[in-house]
Amino acid sequence: MTRKWLAFVLLIPLIATAEVYRWKDEHGNWQFGDRAPENDHESVELKSAPRIGQGDAVHDIHQRTLRLRESEQAQHAEQQALNAERQKAIGQACDKARERVKRLNRPFVYVDDDGSRRDASAEQVREDIAKTQEWIDDNCDT
Repeated sequence: MTRKWLAFVLLIPLIATAEVYRWKDEHGNWQFGDRAPENDHESVELKSAPRIGQGDAVHDIHQRTLRLRESEQAQHAEQQALNAERQKAIGQACDKARERVKRLNRPFVYVDDDGSRRDASAEQVREDIAKTQEWIDDNCDT
C-alpha cells in the first residue's frame, strides 16, 4: 500500500492534467487510476505541485532577506552620518586648537573665570603651547 501511495505521489506532476479517479477495491483498500471502474468511484481533484522557488516559505525568506538588507543599509548610513558628524566636530576643535597655538605665540594676557587679568609667565605659555600641540598631534590629521 505504501508503494502505491509513493508511486501516486511521484506521478502527480505527470498526471496533473489528467482525470484521476478513486475507488475502494474488494478488500476495502483505496485505489487510484486514470480509468474509472464501472461501479462505485469518485473523481479526485489534483492540485498542481508548487514550482520551485514559488512557495510561501521561499517568498517569506526573500522578504526577510530584503528587510535585513534594508536594515543593514540603514544602520550603515546612520553610522556614516555619525562618523561625518564626529569628523566635522573634530575638525572644528582642531581649528580652534591651531588658532589657540597662534594666539599663545603672540603677546597676550590670561583672563581668569572671575574676569581678572594676569600676565602669563613664559613657562606657563610654553606648557600651554606644548599641551595644545600634543592634543593637535593626537587628534588632528595635519
